[in-house]
Amino acid sequence: MNAAQIRHLLDKARHAIFLGIPMSEEEAPKTQEEYLEAYEARLERNPVQETALLREAIMPLLSTYQEKWRNDNRAAEMMTGTSLPEPCDADDWLQEVYDEIVNTDTEEEWRQFVTRFTD
Repeated sequence: MNAAQIRHLLDKARHAIFLGIPMSEEEAPKTQEEYLEAYEARLERNPVQETALLREAIMPLLSTYQEKWRNDNRAAEMMTGTSLPEPCDADDWLQEVYDEIVNTDTEEEWRQFVTRFTD
């Protein structure tokens, strides 16, 4: 999978989380700030649909995310002496990705997150 395909899947995941709808193939992603504004303005949410869309976008990237997460966790343990417990199953890993995306506040932070998948 090339970097453009990875970015597209991550944009689809972000779109699902913040807008709760599928992102069309021809649709350009919004900025993180625009997504946050739209998310805060939403009156209704459909967690089942959002989770399904997130799962569809993230599952092809999950092994890459897991590898990066484990490496980061090992590095943190070497530096601090403590590590985070590893998620137990695919749902826990999905929640981990969700938490990272939803806690991204700026487009610059989003680009840094994407880079973890493409570098």
